[in-house]
Amino acid sequence: MNLKFLKKSDIILIVLLLVTCVALLLPKYLGNKDNKLTAVIMRDGVVIESVDLSTVTESYEYDLGCSPKAIITICPDCVYYSYAECHDKLCMNTGKLKKAGDTAACLPSKTLVVIEGEKDKDAPDAITY
Repeated sequence: MNLKFLKKSDIILIVLLLVTCVALLLPKYLGNKDNKLTAVIMRDGVVIESVDLSTVTESYEYDLGCSPKAIITICPDCVYYSYAECHDKLCMNTGKLKKAGDTAACLPSKTLVVIEGEKDKDAPDAITY
């Protein structure tokens, strides 16, 4: 390898930085999969439904009963906005909520969906990325 602008020490530093970044991101993406997940659905800041995702066997739609109309789909492993009458449809672009802490909101309809999980006793209270 005859690169004039990279020295051997530069390559070693780059590899170490990449390994460190991967090691720091692994807990976020390979979290506890046995965690009991609950979808908390709110309208106007009030909880209207709380669904334990581990008990869901088939996907179904839940009408949030708001104006403009918004519908979420609840699956065995995720929740997502499947229909919204608002003009920007940002809530639908949020995608599927699968992990504890994932959140989607439809501001025009004043609805919010949050995935909550059981607290891991060995995990830290907060992680900053």
